[in-house]
Amino acid sequence: MPSSPTHQPATRLKATYARAYESTFVPHATDALRLLALLAVPAAWIGFGPLPALTMLLVSGGTWIMRVYSVTRLQDVAGQITLLLAGTFSTLSTYKQVQWLDNVVHFAVLMVLTMILHDLLVQHRMLPVPGSPRMAFGSLLSVTGLGALMAVLWEIGEWIGHEFINEEVGVGYFDTIIDLLCGVAGAVAGALWLGRSSRRRAVA
Repeated sequence: MPSSPTHQPATRLKATYARAYESTFVPHATDALRLLALLAVPAAWIGFGPLPALTMLLVSGGTWIMRVYSVTRLQDVAGQITLLLAGTFSTLSTYKQVQWLDNVVHFAVLMVLTMILHDLLVQHRMLPVPGSPRMAFGSLLSVTGLGALMAVLWEIGEWIGHEFINEEVGVGYFDTIIDLLCGVAGAVAGALWLGRSSRRRAVA
């Protein structure tokens, strides 16, 4: 029996959530950025200490998550570049010289993380592929909330770094509030981008 028209958009959407790379590892040019992030871990440890090395380790892990769950290679490359820049700015203490850059990075990184988290949850069937406006809205609300939670965890991580590892890690009431606002805004932007992409796929 042919599927009803109301189910066709969801069927088309399912096809778009195939992973950007093969299930078995095949090297690609985009892996050069992942190698760079991996090599940055010992380099940061030698040149700047354990906290920058931990930061670059998180960046390196993020680049591999991007490889596994990115829907397109363009998304993968853009996400890797964002994470690498964020880690590099942190390692070099660029935020102290250019204070507004910290806000931009919180926005951009949370946008990237929110989008990749959505793709991860969909591919593991923990979130449905949006098949109707109502489903899409509920899914994006959930992902936005998780993105906001990641923004909070980021701030907790900064506080732990300041209290137990290096007092030079910037924390404070005003800094935390601004970082949270930028992070939540990035999560919302990522969710809106996902919603727009889903609508384009549904009509393609």
